[in-house]
Amino acid sequence: MSVNSSCTPLMRTDIQTGLLALHGNRSEALAEAVLAWLRQRPLAPLEEEVILVQSAGMAEWLKMTLARDGGVCAAMRVELPARFMWRTYRQVLGRDQVPSQCATDKAPLTWRLMHLLPQWMHAPGFEAVAGFLQGDEPDRLYQLASRLADLFDQYQVYRADWLEAWAEGQDVLPTPGRPTQPVPTKPPPFDQQGVSDSDLIDFTPELKAEALKIVSEFNYGPL
Repeated sequence: MSVNSSCTPLMRTDIQTGLLALHGNRSEALAEAVLAWLRQRPLAPLEEEVILVQSAGMAEWLKMTLARDGGVCAAMRVELPARFMWRTYRQVLGRDQVPSQCATDKAPLTWRLMHLLPQWMHAPGFEAVAGFLQGDEPDRLYQLASRLADLFDQYQVYRADWLEAWAEGQDVLPTPGRPTQPVPTKPPPFDQQGVSDSDLIDFTPELKAEALKIVSEFNYGPL
């Protein structure tokens, strides 16, 4: 940056490109290291810091930590790596080539699931979905779609191999270093067949006697 000798330059430390890797098992200590580095190397007033985190929960915690340290968390973009990469694609390839939002981001994915779930309610294997979405309750539909979108969003980070296998029609759970496992299925429903004296309430002798008296009026036993 060149400035006129008669002007007073902005107080700024030149930042060189590079990679600094810090490892630790305490998030507080790592956050303090980041804060100290940012304080020593501030950006220009209209520039924006970008910090990548591994989860939405970590993003909220870090923003609160930044606000507590500096009084406010401003000019700071704390986002997931996938969102950062999508913005980079738009900057490199152009806005006309890349839409503003990725179709697999949580927000658009939630609305897509809200559209698709009702269509699958009566399909085999979706009995639990149909049971949860009984009646015309859009709140329940949005709640389920949002939870599923959040789950798939995490799969994109931690289980991308699962998504690739499912997209190819394989109902399996690939695990590095282990044999591939099939997707667990719900066990077949089971209903108690018949009733015997041992199934009756027996908290006290009096209750057991009363239960035997009641069932004596019926025919019961194994089927």
